[in-house]
Order: sequence, then structure tokens, then C-alpha cells
Amino acid sequence: ARAVEHFKSQGKALGIGQAKQPESIYDNPQLYPQMFPWLFPYGYGGLRNSRIQKPVSEERRKQQLLMYHDKRFQLEPLFPLVALNHEQIKKSATAGYLLADHNKFNEIASRILSISSSTLTALIERLKEGPVKPETESEKACFKVLNDLDHVNHKVQGSITSKKYMRNEIWSLVSYLGAPSWFIT
Repeated sequence: ARAVEHFKSQGKALGIGQAKQPESIYDNPQLYPQMFPWLFPYGYGGLRNSRIQKPVSEERRKQQLLMYHDKRFQLEPLFPLVALNHEQIKKSATAGYLLADHNKFNEIASRILSISSSTLTALIERLKEGPVKPETESEKACFKVLNDLDHVNHKVQGSITSKKYMRNEIWSLVSYLGAPSWFIT
């Protein structure tokens, strides 16, 4: 909601690019060696590298790099951030494709297209003041779209929605099994 408000108030966004073709984060073994040449000497050791004898998933390879013996990947402030960001982008794209394949896709698309910007702006202003209950049909449609987006985001590790689902799962386990007798802090 804040992003929409930012662009409606003529807010700016910065796009940085150097090449004529943008680099893909999918199936690009040279992506990380190009971004972090000081971490990958001579450009070797990227994800999905063809020189690796036993294929490893990208997620597992990132874990291996973060546990590297000289801690260069741990000490680099941007590597974990970029690695997690790429994981979240890929998982949200996959979750979006799963939703697009869902039989309710046409209904969701028409709901998104039917939202008026004035209703969205009014909701943004009311949400700034606290929790809001939808009053009109157009506001209910906005909340349904937010619910659809939550459905996509619950598959993205680290998203607010995935944390909400995990919290609900923990409460369900506590309700079913009882409260734990000891806690790890």
C-alpha cells in the first residue's frame, strides 16, 4: 500500500543497470562470481557450476559457502542479504505460477482489475490509523486481493505471511499437544 502511495505522490525509484541485457538470477552459474569477484577467485565456485562433480541445489550450495573455512562469505555483509533475496524472489515467482495455474486465476485477475485507485487510497489512509474493517463492496474486494496475495506469500520463506502461518501452526500444536514443559531461549 505504501508503494502505491509513494508512486502516486510522484515518488521516485532508482533503477541501476550497466549491460544491454540484464543478468538472469535463474540458471546463471557466473552470477555470484560477477557480483562478488573478491569472494570467488578466478570466477570459479558459483552456483550450478558445471565443474562440480556432484550436483547440489542452490540452497545447499549457499549453505556450504556460508560455512566456508575462512569465513569470507560470512564476513561479507552483502552476500547473505543478496542470497536470501534471490531465494525469496525465486520462491515468490514459483508461488505466483502456482496461483496462476489455480482454477481461480480468472476470478482473481478480474478482482485485481476492478479495484479503483480512490478506494485503495482511502483504505491506505484508514489503515494508517489502525485496523480497518471493510465497509463497502469495493473495500471488500481490496481485502480479498490482499488475501490472495497472502496465499502466494505463505510459500516464501521469511515473508510476514509465512511467519504468520508458522505462528498459527505452533499455536495449533500447543492446542493439540499441550504447552511445552521447557523452553529454549
